[in-house]
Amino acid sequence: MDKYEHGGTDARIDFSANINPLGMPEGAYKALSGAIRSCGTYPDPECTVLREKIGQRENIQPEHIICGNGAADLIFRTVFAAKPKKALLLAPTFSEYEKALSAAGCEINFYALKEENDFALGDDYINVLEGGYDIVFLCSPNNPTGGELSEQCLLEIVTRCKRLGILPVIDMSFADFSENTVSANVLAEAGAAVIKAFTKIYAMPALRLGYMLCCDEDLLGKVSLAGQSWSVNSLAQAAGAAALDDSDFIGRTVEYISRERRFLTEKFGAMGIKTYPAAANFILLKSEHDLADIAMESGIALRRCENFCGLDGSFFRTAVRSHEDNIELVMALERGLLNG
Repeated sequence: MDKYEHGGTDARIDFSANINPLGMPEGAYKALSGAIRSCGTYPDPECTVLREKIGQRENIQPEHIICGNGAADLIFRTVFAAKPKKALLLAPTFSEYEKALSAAGCEINFYALKEENDFALGDDYINVLEGGYDIVFLCSPNNPTGGELSEQCLLEIVTRCKRLGILPVIDMSFADFSENTVSANVLAEAGAAVIKAFTKIYAMPALRLGYMLCCDEDLLGKVSLAGQSWSVNSLAQAAGAAALDDSDFIGRTVEYISRERRFLTEKFGAMGIKTYPAAANFILLKSEHDLADIAMESGIALRRCENFCGLDGSFFRTAVRSHEDNIELVMALERGLLNG
């Protein structure tokens, strides 16, 4: 079962990994080629050029940005910097939060997202924050459910957290796929630590590049100390900076993903496969049939979701890929369900 969880290397088409089907921006490829000669020298430990470009994109000063070896690196560094004793996580959500907190010996409580509410955050969450927590993690859009929180809702949560002395960490790694805009700089200025990544939106998972926006200088300093020097290599810095220069890339991506997500949702519905509201480049599915096995019969990998807290073996996650790939997935499931 593990081989279908994420990044199924045996698959002909991998729908288990949520990577932008448009691929890396062309400028990033060119920058990578040009940066190869820099491999003989140490990378800039401060990521100066990259942070300046991120600051321009996110409308925040570079000194409020720290770059890391992917979002997961920054998640772990933030936990070890904050040293929380008690944390609140959503269930289901991205598993790296729990891994980082467990590694730090932190007590973890879970707020269950209810299936009957399409896994949306309940109105009572704001009051649950009163439980004596030191840190909370929110993922928006949430992985694997796909639901997102509005900027107003996030600001309300951040404000309550700051009043209660809680560090709110908001993972916006999939936010740039959404048709709705949430200003990461506004959340950071309100007191949140906001994590984003180049991995998904710019299709560069092998380069490992993420960043955090945070206006708490003390926390930023501790996060910096919690990581290794030169944690972001020269190739990642060059590709990231070049990707940000393509000002139309995210707009093209959102348009493409929105269209293909609608296409898949309609096709899944026609097959009797339940879907949940999604704002990113993936869709959570539910079926009484083993969709992962059915898809793999055609060499297609889906993400099994039974190892997410709160989900069972009837749940699967599919990425939104190119139209051609999406058609192949639909046809594979139609064949399997018809023959089953």
